[in-house]
Amino acid sequence: MSEIDQNTVRELERARADLTRKNEEISSLKGFRDEVSTLRAEMASTRKERDEAIKSRDGFKGQLETQKNAFEAQLAEAKMASEKVAADHEATVAQLKTAGERAVMEARAETLATRLGAHNPADVVRLVDLSAVKRGEDGKFEGLTEALEAAKTERAYLFGEPPKTGAEQGRTITAPAPKPGTSEPVNARTMDGKDYEAQKRQFLASK
Repeated sequence: MSEIDQNTVRELERARADLTRKNEEISSLKGFRDEVSTLRAEMASTRKERDEAIKSRDGFKGQLETQKNAFEAQLAEAKMASEKVAADHEATVAQLKTAGERAVMEARAETLATRLGAHNPADVVRLVDLSAVKRGEDGKFEGLTEALEAAKTERAYLFGEPPKTGAEQGRTITAPAPKPGTSEPVNARTMDGKDYEAQKRQFLASK
């Protein structure tokens, strides 16, 4: 009976040892599961942070792209405005130059028309076609004299006899030489104070 009891005791001890080992394994497994859960939570948090970083990066890239597009649009607009101002300036300068040359040409045309005996030189210039007249590199208007002479031939009623110079008429008239002016006496009593001081300084300076 004692042997059976000893075997039973040894079996119980082995069973207890197995149970203890199983409990330890279970505890170890539970700890492993806890570590796995922790790792999973950390991985989830890391993924979330990564996704937020990617989202933030993409948003920043989108902002940069938007700002870049806006800047390029403003730059293109400014360039177009600058080119338009330059073109308008060149056009204005060209118009002023053309108008100035036209005014000079018409003034010379009136002078030539006067020499040719035009009754009204301005009317003659308005009626004459000066489109073929060109300005040479020397500044002279080529074809201007020919155009006015042709106008005199075609519209003789607009012209009379050319005016003759004094030499051609056998007389010359010169303007009389200017006479020296006479100074009136100065009355210091009736003179204004400022004028008196000015006359006084001038008198002292001449001494």
